[in-house]
Amino acid sequence: MTATPKISVFILTYNHESYISDCLEGVVSQQLNCAFEVIVAEDCSSDNTLAICRDYAARYPEVIKLLETPVNLGMVKNSLRAVAACTGDYIAPCEGDDFWTDPHKLQRQVDFLEANPEYSMVAENGLVKNSVLNKEFPFNSIGERDLTIEDLLEKRQFPTASVLFRRKYLEEYKTPKYAGDTILWCFLATKGKIRYMPNISSVYRRGMQGIVLSSNKVEWAKLMEKWNIEISAILPASFDRRIFKRRNYKEYMKAFYFSAGIKDRKNAIYSIKKCFHYQPIRTAITLSKFFLKKLKTA
Repeated sequence: MTATPKISVFILTYNHESYISDCLEGVVSQQLNCAFEVIVAEDCSSDNTLAICRDYAARYPEVIKLLETPVNLGMVKNSLRAVAACTGDYIAPCEGDDFWTDPHKLQRQVDFLEANPEYSMVAENGLVKNSVLNKEFPFNSIGERDLTIEDLLEKRQFPTASVLFRRKYLEEYKTPKYAGDTILWCFLATKGKIRYMPNISSVYRRGMQGIVLSSNKVEWAKLMEKWNIEISAILPASFDRRIFKRRNYKEYMKAFYFSAGIKDRKNAIYSIKKCFHYQPIRTAITLSKFFLKKLKTA
């Protein structure tokens, strides 16, 4: 009889044939004193990802549950079905192009949450592997500490693959229309403390996707704006929401500089109007410096 899993790992994968083996190896290599399950949500890849997943599911039938689909669902729907299939007390996400490097990652994290019921989530540091720049560096440089909602909104503090959280809180979580990891982390921060540990236990790959985002900064700013609206809606009334104005300003200013740089007048004007909406005085100062520099170099 198979033991009830204490931990559920879910893996979202699509066209990851070059990476999924590393991901699965890092998961099945975990050394645990409790039962765990691995939910692999394969999203109708056009490469050999599904074949590799099927091979691992056949080799580890008591651990791996493979979810297949005849059509591509997209990240949000694929994520929803993966999470719905999780039955453990704790959930650990790991996207198919990332992987774990520490076989004690899950045991260390579940031990912490078992001993500290006031915490809803624990996260760790990771190694960023940038294939575009051919560089590797730690995701963060801070020491062990508890993270506040303000910390989570200031910048990304840890890779998604480094996280373990309590599944019970998902019963109260209303899935946002524009799903993003930070929305879930902020929600969990309203349910308990979040502990960050500095040890590196995973690899976060950063490659061509980053290039796509950097080449479409206006759309990225719009998406961030939508995320901020959804995050704001789940936070307590006492929370200082001015941070969202700063977050929106920051992304739209990036979009302005990018659009101005490629002489995209329409998006440059749109972005700077957004900046004025969120931080009018700061925008006026920044814009003055921008045009003054233009005049000097003209």
